[in-house]
Amino acid sequence: MSQLKVVIGIPTFKRPQGVRRLLESISKQVAGFEPVVLVADNEGDGGVGLVTVQQIMAEGYPLPLKAIAVNERGISQVRNALMHEAFDNMQADLLAMIDDDEWVEPQWIAALVKVQQQTKADVVGGSVAPEFEVAPPAWAKGLNIYYQSEETTSGVIPLVSGTTNVLLSRHIVDAYPEERFDPFYSLVGGGDKEFFTRIKRRGATFAFAHEAQAHEIFGASRLTKKWAIERAYRIGAGDIRIISKSQPGLIAWCAEVFKFVAAIIVSSIMLIVMSGVPYKKMHARLKLARQFGKLSALWGRQREVYKKVHGS
Repeated sequence: MSQLKVVIGIPTFKRPQGVRRLLESISKQVAGFEPVVLVADNEGDGGVGLVTVQQIMAEGYPLPLKAIAVNERGISQVRNALMHEAFDNMQADLLAMIDDDEWVEPQWIAALVKVQQQTKADVVGGSVAPEFEVAPPAWAKGLNIYYQSEETTSGVIPLVSGTTNVLLSRHIVDAYPEERFDPFYSLVGGGDKEFFTRIKRRGATFAFAHEAQAHEIFGASRLTKKWAIERAYRIGAGDIRIISKSQPGLIAWCAEVFKFVAAIIVSSIMLIVMSGVPYKKMHARLKLARQFGKLSALWGRQREVYKKVHGS
C-alpha cells in the first residue's frame, strides 16, 4: 500500500478558516502511505484559499501540499480541475475529495483506501457527522439534510450520492475518459449525484467505508428553516434532472408521478397530524419542498443555491 499515490483534493471558495481547520486534521492522518494534499481555489488567482495554503506551507506543513487556482466559477469546474490535476498531471492512483467546511478523523484516509482496496470499487463514500456551531433547534432533530450517514458497516453499495467525503479510483478516468462533472450543476447543485449516476450506468461500482469519518460544520446560517427548505427543494430538482437525463420510458415516468402524488398526500397529512412535534412537522415540510423542487425542474426553473457562501 505504501506504493499507492493518494491525493486528497479540497475544493474551496472564500473559506480560509475552514481550509486551515481541514488541513490541520489531514496533517494528523495515520496511514501506511503519505498522501499528497491538493487545494483548488475557486476564487481564482489571488484567492484567500491560495494565500492560506501559502501561509500554512511557510509554517512547515508535514505533508506534501499544493494549491491551484480555478478561475471559472462553479463547483463542477473545481471538481473537474481536481480530477485533471490529480489523475493527469500528478498520476494519482486514488483521489479523495473532502469539502472545506469539514474536518476528518485520523483514520479517515486509511479507512477509505482500505475499503477501496478490498472491494476494488470505483467510488468509495465515507461517513459524515454534523457538528453544530450553535445548539440546533428542536425541528432539526434527525433530519437527513444534517444527519447524512446511517450505515454502520462497510462494503459494496448501489450508489454514492455526494462528494462531501469520497474516494475516486483512477479507473474512472481510464475507463470513462470523457465523463466529468457537468458544469450545468455548478450553481444549482446536484452535480455529484448526477455524475455518479451517469458513470454507474456505464458500469462503475460503489462502496461505503463507515470508519472513514468526517465532520461537517453547520453554522447558524444553515440552521434556519429557510436554508433547510431550500436544500430539500434543490435535492428534489436534482433528482428529476437525473431521471430526465436517463431518458426513462412511460412506465418509469408513471412510477415517478405516483411517488410524487403519494408524497404530497402523506406529507400534507403529517403536517397536520404532527403539528405538535417540531422535527416530524419539519420532516413533512421538507418532503413537500422536495416535491416542489421536482416540479421546478420539470418547468426548467433553476435556483442558484451556491451563489451564497455559508461559513468562513
